[in-house]
Amino acid sequence: MRDDNYWMRRLRAGAVSRRRFVGGAAGAGLGAAALGLVGCGDDDDSGDTDGDATSAPATAPATQGVASATATATEAVKKGGTYRTGTFLNVLGIDPHIEVSVGLTQMARVYTFLGGFSIKDQTFKPLLAETVEIPGTAGTEFIFKLRKDAKWQNTAPVNGRPVTAEDVKYSYERFRDLPQAQNNDFFKAVVDKMEVIDANTFRLTTKFPYAESLSEIGDTQKAIVAKEDVEAKKDLSTGGVGAGPYMIESYAKGESIVLKKNPDYFDKSVAHVDKMQWQTILDMSTLLQAYQSDQHDVCGALLTKLDYEELKKNSNLVNSKMPALHYGSFGMNASVKPFDNPMVRQAIYVGVDRKQFVDKVFQGEATPMGPISVGLDYWALPQSELATYIGPDVKKAKELLSAAGYPDGFEFDIETSGGVQLYIDHAEVLVPELKKLGITANLKLSDLSTYLSAKLFKGDFNATIFTHNPYESPKIPLAMYHNNGLGGGSWWHYKNDTITAAIDKQSMELDVAKRKEQMLEIQRQLLKDGAPMMNFASPQLFSSYHKRVGGFDPTLRTYQVFAYTENIKG
Repeated sequence: MRDDNYWMRRLRAGAVSRRRFVGGAAGAGLGAAALGLVGCGDDDDSGDTDGDATSAPATAPATQGVASATATATEAVKKGGTYRTGTFLNVLGIDPHIEVSVGLTQMARVYTFLGGFSIKDQTFKPLLAETVEIPGTAGTEFIFKLRKDAKWQNTAPVNGRPVTAEDVKYSYERFRDLPQAQNNDFFKAVVDKMEVIDANTFRLTTKFPYAESLSEIGDTQKAIVAKEDVEAKKDLSTGGVGAGPYMIESYAKGESIVLKKNPDYFDKSVAHVDKMQWQTILDMSTLLQAYQSDQHDVCGALLTKLDYEELKKNSNLVNSKMPALHYGSFGMNASVKPFDNPMVRQAIYVGVDRKQFVDKVFQGEATPMGPISVGLDYWALPQSELATYIGPDVKKAKELLSAAGYPDGFEFDIETSGGVQLYIDHAEVLVPELKKLGITANLKLSDLSTYLSAKLFKGDFNATIFTHNPYESPKIPLAMYHNNGLGGGSWWHYKNDTITAAIDKQSMELDVAKRKEQMLEIQRQLLKDGAPMMNFASPQLFSSYHKRVGGFDPTLRTYQVFAYTENIKG
């Protein structure tokens, strides 16, 4: 997989964006979620962990939980050293409220957060917050008690003063109101009030019960920044003063960033290494070579199956795989012929052989998928049930096309970008699959920026192929089928009031088990309707790191950046 700034470009293009940049990647939440693509695995000295790790608990809690305050380390780890990795993604800027690329994973170490949300156990993990109280049964009020020992880094203009509830309120209001900010719809549409009760108590109230409240708050864009720092610098695009475990030592946009340990960080049990550094290498093969030649401790490249098999030969590396959260899709414009006819869309669903994508795009390391990726296995429709909707059954597909008025098939254009190899890989499989049904598809290629801005995000196409961010929540995957899409309208011009009402209803269901049942039924209805975004397959995510590195758990996904447990064992 080559040129790929696409995942982060859409990572967090906002309600109208990440959410849309979802599309581009489709994109996320990242979610910063795409941060999980930076290679990492668990701390297992076996050198190979081929188990099928999953991203969600086998049994989810009744409601989203809140863990206790940051836990202390359970075993001694070696302090010091430098953690080195690389990235194929350009940092767009390191203002945490504006950045939508890999800078989010870096700045999550510089700034502090009320907490981070782990999809592994559907739990909010307090960081700056010492406790979180959700009084009553409505689920609309969240009271955060802040740690009294939390201080800003001892650098002008903040100079080590305590972090207060005023800082939290200011930060969230800044994120909500910044014109350049993306993915801030939670604060615009869901949050009712943000209040400072006292210096160490912050209260957030939502307009209605919202299932994603804690996961929204525990996200990498919800950094706490200092008002005086913003006012002094005007923006934080080249760095700021945080209250996190690391400080910025150097930053060269498009080249590298180096962080150094903050000696005054409030939790002394974490932040083990003295320095963390990222090197930007846009060419994927060169980035992989840097890792293989021991210039990096953790592999930052997106690995193919062939890469993974080669890395497994090195006994000094820990290699693992698990279901990925990113995936590719075929989008159809439901407002134009022939895709305005559900039977045409159903014909494509049932006639296209998903196993072809599994074998040809991912060398057998993928699983056919429905509306939600296999990586979000707790929420996704089981494979046994999915199979009844997706075929392949060419005979049935042709019968549906004939009933829709297209007995001889039809011809149409697919808009996509030639600048992303993964788009082309999917297209090269889809076009001959459609040909089996009597459908002729012509590829129309454009550069990535033009495709995203002029075509995908505007819904200006008959059909399109693109890939999604690795969403760590079902919120965006479902929102793609909402009448209002990701906040700015459906890219597919898809209107289904019943499904939209069901999506809205599940978003307000705080009982996780009940929400799951609602979500499964939504997926069934989408498949029955031949919803105009047909997902191909959920690939495996391969990762690798050197045995000298500790403190990794690949199933933590993006929450790993809030754990601060990375260490160099020797």
